[in-house]
Amino acid sequence: MNEANAALANIFEGNRLPTLVYANRQDYGREKHDRPMHGHDSLCELLLCYRGFGTYNIDSFSYMIQEGDLIYYNAGELHEVVSNYDTEIGTYCFGFSDVHFRGMPKNHFIPQDSPHVRPSQSMFCFLRDLAEQILDRYNSNPFDQVTVQLLGASLLMLAAQMPTTPQEEHISDTASQLTTRIKEYIDAHYTEPLKLENIAQALSCSVPYLAHTFKDATGYSPIQYAIRRRIGLAQTLLISSDYSATRIATMVGYDNTNYFNSLFTRIVGTTPIRYRKKYLESLHGERDQI
Repeated sequence: MNEANAALANIFEGNRLPTLVYANRQDYGREKHDRPMHGHDSLCELLLCYRGFGTYNIDSFSYMIQEGDLIYYNAGELHEVVSNYDTEIGTYCFGFSDVHFRGMPKNHFIPQDSPHVRPSQSMFCFLRDLAEQILDRYNSNPFDQVTVQLLGASLLMLAAQMPTTPQEEHISDTASQLTTRIKEYIDAHYTEPLKLENIAQALSCSVPYLAHTFKDATGYSPIQYAIRRRIGLAQTLLISSDYSATRIATMVGYDNTNYFNSLFTRIVGTTPIRYRKKYLESLHGERDQI
């Protein structure tokens, strides 16, 4: 036991195992519901892709993902998973809090300069079975509750040891410094009324140049990006709180609830209330994702 405690102390600050906050499985092939760019301040996430193909965008990085890939998200990083098809990618998703590896910031799985996608290779079948065991044992039985936490910690530690494979495309390699400045400005003001003229004035450039540069680098116009950030925040509020759709619409910057509902449905593929219902039906654990 002393050896185990010593090993734990060498891995985690405070000699404390992380807490598995929630777990869910996104069913492959079901109707796609986009989860636009969003972030969580108080936890980190680990995803395992068990079927399908898509793209993982995180901050200024873009990765291709496929079956067997582990996908890492550190707290505070903006991220989204996009299916390459009209149906969902199959993924397991696990949210952790109190993650504090020695030598790294709290709630960080990996160093910020490390690839955020790693192939599990020969470990895939084992990790998939481990993920299923976690979901199957999520219940009120105290023994299973402890078992789930230990299995979650095991999954996290195995994932942390996966070797890296350089495969990311850094958006900044092909975009100008202006693109980064535009993103930073929108990320700070996206719940406020935004016009291209205001952004261009704040960044001292012309509207056409701003719009062309940003879309070339990201695939979205500045206003489209701001809308997706609003919808991403709305999704987080829907699944982490009991706020009404009307209140959430106001919180993310829309005074007209009908317009918000229509926009949400067009981007996500379902209404805000149905999105909340479907997510909560698949969730095991706590709702908090802020």
